[in-house]
Amino acid sequence: MASGRADDLVIAGMRPQSFGTTGSAYDPIHRGTTFILFIDSLIVLFVLYSITQFVYPSLLEAVLGLSAALLTMNWLAYRRKSSIAYWIAPCIIALAALFFLFEALTMLYIGSYLWAFLMIWACFGSVRRVTTHFHSGYRNAYHNTIEIIPDVPLEAGEMYAACPTCLAVLAIRPAQLHSSDRCPHCQNQLVSNDLSAKYEQE
Repeated sequence: MASGRADDLVIAGMRPQSFGTTGSAYDPIHRGTTFILFIDSLIVLFVLYSITQFVYPSLLEAVLGLSAALLTMNWLAYRRKSSIAYWIAPCIIALAALFFLFEALTMLYIGSYLWAFLMIWACFGSVRRVTTHFHSGYRNAYHNTIEIIPDVPLEAGEMYAACPTCLAVLAIRPAQLHSSDRCPHCQNQLVSNDLSAKYEQE
């Protein structure tokens, strides 16, 4: 290894400058999920408004006001990383995902394929945000607890690295990585096609 090269090493998939602006590699994920939760809370509020207006129009103001207050309180609690909001937030996001799925099926039925694609994309994005909450690394970062990584002995040529997408800790052989290699947790690429082609040429 060239002299000084070790100073340039960073967690796989993270930009070097990101460490100076955030206390945890999971903070950008939390900020993104907080934004998605805000949008999806508005979607859920709209759905509640539509249902109440159709079924119990006399209770519209009460239901809308109470729902808006609860959704806002949950969003603020999640933004502060309150333990109470940790599982409530993905439930709200999941409800929005169901709405997106319903809308996508409706758009497909009436032949509006562009809107159907957008709804499917929104549904997929919401589902990914929900599954993030089952990742131990994100859960520990949210609750500010220490993640204990099992002491797995590395074989010759292996090293620890983090998946650039979900940040799961993996044992890899850098010299044998290819663009076809996938993370066993999130199934995304461990190495981009451009990076793989660059090192294959060298």
